Amino acid sequence: MTTKDAEGLACGDTVFWNDPDNGECSRYIEIASIKIVGDVAEICAKDGGYLECYLRELQ
Repeated sequence: MTTKDAEGLACGDTVFWNDPDNGECSRYIEIASIKIVGDVAEICAKDGGYLECYLRELQ
């Protein structure tokens, strides 16, 4: 995902995280909040989870 794509994400959107560790923990995440810092996304999920990842790992 590009920075421009990520900046268009909002609460309620769903993204797929491709875990770079052979997909071991890949999952869909429903966004509660998202912050873009450079090429990193900081996502709080609606289920209470938290993910910090590179934008290239998101679909």
